Amino acid sequence: MMDESLQHNPRQSTNTPAPSSQTPPDFDTDDKSGLLSDFTRFMFEVIVWIFLCGCVSVVGIGTNIINLIVFIRQGIWTESVTATLAGLAVADLCCVTTMFSHCVKYAILLAPPPGLSWDPLSVMFIASGWPRIMFTRVTCWITAYVALERCICVVLPFKVKQLFTASRSMVVIGCIFVFIIGSYIPIFYTQRLANVLDPATNITKLRMVFTAEKEEVEVILRHTNDIIFPTISLSIVIFCTQLTIARLNASTKWRKKNANSGSIKPDNDTELQTQNNHISIENKQVDSINSKTSTTVAVTSTKEARVVKMITFICTIFIICNSPCVILFYVQLMVPEMSNMGRYHNLFFVVYSVDFLLETINSSINIVVYYKMSSKYKEEFRRLFGMKDNKN
Repeated sequence: MMDESLQHNPRQSTNTPAPSSQTPPDFDTDDKSGLLSDFTRFMFEVIVWIFLCGCVSVVGIGTNIINLIVFIRQGIWTESVTATLAGLAVADLCCVTTMFSHCVKYAILLAPPPGLSWDPLSVMFIASGWPRIMFTRVTCWITAYVALERCICVVLPFKVKQLFTASRSMVVIGCIFVFIIGSYIPIFYTQRLANVLDPATNITKLRMVFTAEKEEVEVILRHTNDIIFPTISLSIVIFCTQLTIARLNASTKWRKKNANSGSIKPDNDTELQTQNNHISIENKQVDSINSKTSTTVAVTSTKEARVVKMITFICTIFIICNSPCVILFYVQLMVPEMSNMGRYHNLFFVVYSVDFLLETINSSINIVVYYKMSSKYKEEFRRLFGMKDNKN
């Protein structure tokens, strides 16, 4: 059985950030905290959601389509890292596409056309709000997987090819999509769109309606999908990125030290020179054994080193752009008034707007990292657009 349809202020029944009503706020009032006025919050949301997020998401749609085409041309079944990055491009494309749809619906929400047969706020939540969050979680877990893969490449360079194959990575990416989407199915079951008659206007509109299990489902999924899962994925990315950077630094120091100690001063005495050569060889053998135990041969080739550095850079951007969201969830646990209906509701919406923008940026700028740090990607990219080879 369905509960009553969505009331005038639908954010009372959902934890997803959204505008406060179907019309601009009363600019003569402030929230109870006195930190931000309704007008300040409204203008901030218009600038961030419509202009900034809208423009970045359009760019992100284009860049992720290009990324996906390039990776397919490279052969997603040939290398594990190519397959993984192709899966990340699909998740990012879904994120920015739903974000753009969210921005369009928000613009309609500010000035809904007369006779509109659907409620903009309700459709914004169901058709783009929850899907955007859902695909953002997919991006988080795929990034965690690629960070783990490159970390093992540095720590166990001789086993990474056996552990991570293109086919296995494709299976893992598919499982991530299925698992995360499956975890959000209860939300779409308890919060859905239906044609509802508005007694005030006697007009039937497509609006959000709730089932009786809505509150219980929201409480459970809020802790799992919004706190536990994001915390685990972010922790994996941070740990693997730090370990990878440490191993790369250790490997670089060892190579510099080994290169400096490898030079032998020439001597006129042939016998002494021969002895020095033997000692040098023995020292190199000892250094080689020590290096394997201490640094575990961090990188097997220059190509692998470049890939590891590229992935590390991507993970660093991910950490910067996604940490605020996880932090905000814990702030809400400690400060319950930091919510969409709490004392600090204006600040809540402003912070969430910034978080949406950061997540959209994270899903849009990977193409810059690929082009700057991957010669293979750059070569295929230039070939795709018919550009001349650039050796520099």
